[in-house]
Amino acid sequence: MKPACLWIAAACLFSVIAVMSPELQAAAGKPNVLIIFTDQWRAQALGCNGDSNARTPNLDRLAAGGANFRRCYATNPVCSPAKAAFQTGRYPHQTGVINNSIYLPETRDSLAHCFARAGYSTGYIGKWHLDGESKPGFVKPGRRQGYQFFEGFNRGHWYYQSKKLQGARYFTDDGKLIKPEEFESIYQTDLAIRYMKKNKEKPFLLFLSYGTPHSPYVPPKPFDHYKPADLKWRPNVSQKIRQRYAKGLCGYYGLIEMLDHEVGRLVKSMKEEGLLEKTIIFFTSDHGDSHGSHGLQHKGHPEEESTGIPLILHGPGVRKGLVSQTLASQIDFAPTLLSMAGIPVPASMTGRNLSSAVAGEKLDVPWVYLEGKMQQVGVRAAADTRNAGGRVVSSAWRTLVTPRYKLAVDSRLKVRLLVDLERDPYELKNLAAEPSLEKVRGDLLAKLKEVGKSTGDPFPRPLAKPKPR
Repeated sequence: MKPACLWIAAACLFSVIAVMSPELQAAAGKPNVLIIFTDQWRAQALGCNGDSNARTPNLDRLAAGGANFRRCYATNPVCSPAKAAFQTGRYPHQTGVINNSIYLPETRDSLAHCFARAGYSTGYIGKWHLDGESKPGFVKPGRRQGYQFFEGFNRGHWYYQSKKLQGARYFTDDGKLIKPEEFESIYQTDLAIRYMKKNKEKPFLLFLSYGTPHSPYVPPKPFDHYKPADLKWRPNVSQKIRQRYAKGLCGYYGLIEMLDHEVGRLVKSMKEEGLLEKTIIFFTSDHGDSHGSHGLQHKGHPEEESTGIPLILHGPGVRKGLVSQTLASQIDFAPTLLSMAGIPVPASMTGRNLSSAVAGEKLDVPWVYLEGKMQQVGVRAAADTRNAGGRVVSSAWRTLVTPRYKLAVDSRLKVRLLVDLERDPYELKNLAAEPSLEKVRGDLLAKLKEVGKSTGDPFPRPLAKPKPR
């Protein structure tokens, strides 16, 4: 090219940059972010995490080509508190979203607001569950925490178009109610693929919130092939109750296989559009699912099956082939993603920035703090009920997890659960009353109280009941 032509080309380039908004200039060269957020997917239920029931070849490949965090926890193992913790980087007792169906007040320091200010297109697809009691519920602009495009609903689990399950109820971005013919998760994948194609010329943050594998455990064909006789049970599920949970667990693994297939569709489309190597894929869940472990069902408990969640990252800034034992929880997600995208982390975010650990560097995380079932003023607290092992089944509780131990206290700050996770990963032996661990128990309890005090947790006192919004 002649020198004169080079000068003309350079002048044109600079003129284009000059008319770009500051946000677009800041976003130039930034990675895209695709968050794949599932509902009730426990950490153990992945082939790459050793579960022989789980058929997850696509997620296993993402983990092999990225980072798999094996010690990740739900900050509060219930839907709304977990979602609010992700969006804000703050504990449930700080956001006020301490139980399901509580409105999360709009904050300018949320994950999507931060990305939008940095020049990103921001989109949300699927279940929201942060707009109060409305069901399914259209989430109006101004109540979306910075997501510019929004297609989904507030809450509910309708997977099929049928009289029994009512059919997936979806709202378009402008509030039109639609009932897709496809199984809900398939429809959500289609929306996500269209969004990424449409926005591929500008960095985007897309939060894809699937409702599965949450109950009802009714997978579509051909993923409904699991048989009770073929299940490999966790050793903390007693023989006498396995029959009760077998049908649901078969359906659960069918939904997991179906979602893994949808992840494969997303990855295939991203490859075809040239997006895969430019995009941070962030796969996780709101909480786990007990399925009979320790005699418990569903979520809300401090045990591993309820609090443990998957965390797989793939893409720019991620160490390939990393299997990490670094402790993590949902309040860490927003600070980590912001840092990986080169966006300043607001001081209001309580969570840790784990980006160095994602890149493969050693990061010492000495503990994570978990909370559950906190009562509110004017609402009767649940009674402390325990199974034969002395575990908390239904109560307000707090938990401290360290690389080795887990300690859980009830609403009287009495230690109800202490397990050595290094020696007892299935939590078969409760050491809460073990005399030889008196110092360990005392140190963990002191740290739990210290963390609660430093973060403004009023526990065990009730939190003020939020006003309806």
